Amino acid sequence: MGSLREKVEAELEQMDQALRELPGTRRVKKLSVLELGGTASLLSSLYHGVENILKQGLLAAGVALPSGAAWHRDLLQSACEHGMVSREIRDRLAPYMAFRHFFTHAYGFDLDPEQLAPLIREVRAVFGCFKREARRFVRKQATRKRPSKSSR
Repeated sequence: MGSLREKVEAELEQMDQALRELPGTRRVKKLSVLELGGTASLLSSLYHGVENILKQGLLAAGVALPSGAAWHRDLLQSACEHGMVSREIRDRLAPYMAFRHFFTHAYGFDLDPEQLAPLIREVRAVFGCFKREARRFVRKQATRKRPSKSSR
């Protein structure tokens, strides 16, 4: 794939599709175990999309990606430190990161609709804000890459 913008837009499109498939907050409590598993998978996929965008953005900015046991947390923190996301969005994304970790290591029957409900309730607002900040960062990166008129 091509430019940072193209990569980010492709990821955002996938995230939008996952958002469209999520049930409303009221329905979460009525879902079967299988439906809860599907809902949890979509939430986890959304956060994977966030991480994919953060990795691409940091690499484009020349920032080394974190490694080690806490790399997920460090990635989000690094994105904040390098102006990719605000502190507010970092903090609002943290519960989705924690959920992604839980979901990766849990059995489907361990899912609790009461724990999913607040994530579902906030997901569109949080990811809408993330999308705006990611696009702003991409625009900022694009202007940094362009040669100035004086250097031509």
